[in-house]
Amino acid sequence: MANETLRSIYSAADETVAQLDQLLRASSERALTARQSLDAAVGRLGDSSAPFVGYEAGDQPRADGTGPPRARPEAESSVPYIPLPERTTHGGPWGPKVRAKLLAAALAKDNRW
Repeated sequence: MANETLRSIYSAADETVAQLDQLLRASSERALTARQSLDAAVGRLGDSSAPFVGYEAGDQPRADGTGPPRARPEAESSVPYIPLPERTTHGGPWGPKVRAKLLAAALAKDNRW
């Protein structure tokens, strides 16, 4: 009687292990398929997707890895910076004549947008 009980326990344990092995195999196959898909996508990336490095010719990252040295602020220019309103119509940015007119109007009012 004890022998049959042990056999049924061992049989149930073997069946459970087989089911778990089948689930693990299916999960591994899905992971492998996903990995192959990602590897194929990475392989299709070209040079245009390389990260942009915005260092100038003489600028190099500092030894502590904090990036290029900061530029020194330039001397105050005679014309202050005035942000122009965004153009809401088609045709790209404002043209040079419109920019000059907007800047002159803003400087005359001394009102910066």
